[in-house]
Amino acid sequence: MTGRKVLPAIVLAAFGASSPTARAVYRDVEERVRKTYPGYEIAWAYLSRHIVEKQRKLGVMLPALPETLTALKDSGFDKVVVQPMLIVPGEEFSVVKASACDGMKLAIGDPLLASEADIFAALEAIAPEVRKEIPHVLVCHGNKRHSEYNQPLLQLKKAAENAFDNLIVASVEGEPGIEPLALARKSAAICGSVVFIPFMMAAGEHITRDVMGEEAHSWKNIVGARHSKCLEPLGKNASILDIFLDHLEVVLQKLRRACQND
Repeated sequence: MTGRKVLPAIVLAAFGASSPTARAVYRDVEERVRKTYPGYEIAWAYLSRHIVEKQRKLGVMLPALPETLTALKDSGFDKVVVQPMLIVPGEEFSVVKASACDGMKLAIGDPLLASEADIFAALEAIAPEVRKEIPHVLVCHGNKRHSEYNQPLLQLKKAAENAFDNLIVASVEGEPGIEPLALARKSAAICGSVVFIPFMMAAGEHITRDVMGEEAHSWKNIVGARHSKCLEPLGKNASILDIFLDHLEVVLQKLRRACQND
């Protein structure tokens, strides 16, 4: 074990992604965080056990959060900020909040949609991508097992409907589900186009298969527009990253105050 570190380490905790293209988004996120916090150790942790195990079978070693914390402790860190790169405070966030490592002080940031103000900020961040007279669909993940975790998405849907005439919020799982695609289909029948916006950090199989796939049940084919386009995921949106960085700064300040009071 090396000497004790003065600055806390920053752990970016992501759901995880199977495709190399999706994981490349995480590298862009890391670059942004490094530019904002030079001199800090930046590490990653992945929260989906399914993705971690799947990738390890393929020889891609994605560390789970306990492994990342242990490695940082062995490197001399006794203070760590964990910033979840998650959209809602859902199932994976509960795992982050329950994390611990002996002898280490942890501080945990908020996911993207942790408050009403965050919801409005997120909609403002994607507003420049929404063109008039063309239906745009926010592709959310959702949770089919725990409906309570879908509440931020339902709040997002309501706020989007109030702020835009052509922004539709749907989800792959749980609520609000795919029923809102009926409205996109109706609008696309008039203008001939639809634009999908992945409301996820990275565009993985849900986007390539469930949304833009060639199967009859893909969102693209359900909407049935002559022209279907899919934009970049949230990890490529600088204004969305600003929200995450604001959350990270809040928790860093909280940790600094806690250490001063020790």
